Amino acid sequence: MKLLSFTGHLLCDAVYPRECCGCGRSCDRMGRHLCWSCFSQIELLHSNLCELCGNPLTGSAAGAFVCGYCRKRKPAFDRARSAARFSGVVRDMLHAFKYKDALWQTADLTDLIQGALTAQFDYQAIDVVVPVPLFKTRFRERSYNQSLVLARELARRIERGVDGRSLQRIRHTDTQTHYNATQRKKNISGAFSVVRPEWIRGRTILLVDDVMTTGATLSECAKALKRCGALRVYAISVARR
Repeated sequence: MKLLSFTGHLLCDAVYPRECCGCGRSCDRMGRHLCWSCFSQIELLHSNLCELCGNPLTGSAAGAFVCGYCRKRKPAFDRARSAARFSGVVRDMLHAFKYKDALWQTADLTDLIQGALTAQFDYQAIDVVVPVPLFKTRFRERSYNQSLVLARELARRIERGVDGRSLQRIRHTDTQTHYNATQRKKNISGAFSVVRPEWIRGRTILLVDDVMTTGATLSECAKALKRCGALRVYAISVARR
């Protein structure tokens, strides 16, 4: 089946060459929409990272460190990592993926979070993959949850189950984009609840989101999950603002 899938992609790409969503030239990565040249220009986050939230330090660190934000407001998750900076082609792809129905970019974006997961976590310890949920009115407006799309593809690749029902957003929240750290925490406080605690209790959860800024949303999700007995909560996102 994998050979058939590989051959099918190869034939389709040969007959109908894909255009790179970054530079517009023919894409040389089979089954993808971002060429190797554009992919190589992505600023990956893999060193000098806060042990808890993964925020990169400007400059270099002598050893492991916890950033000032996490020392002041320790997050509820056990560890969070983002694959890349929210800039350039990654920013453009995520904007199209989230707001313009560009679901054909799922494989490219999952490549990034899968790479970060493999490098930064012992993913064998993960029991279930959980997306950050949307409030029901936002879901109806958009018709899909971009985090659930990524979670499903990542879970398929690492051969884990995905649970898109247990964690729910129980109230509408304003977009976090224009808020500072204090306002973000207040805006998202109490916004999540677990409706099936028996699916969460005693398990190691991997939260999946598209973009992380201060980590307030992921921390609030982790708080709800741990309140219902989650053993550990890890978090991963495609990009960090």
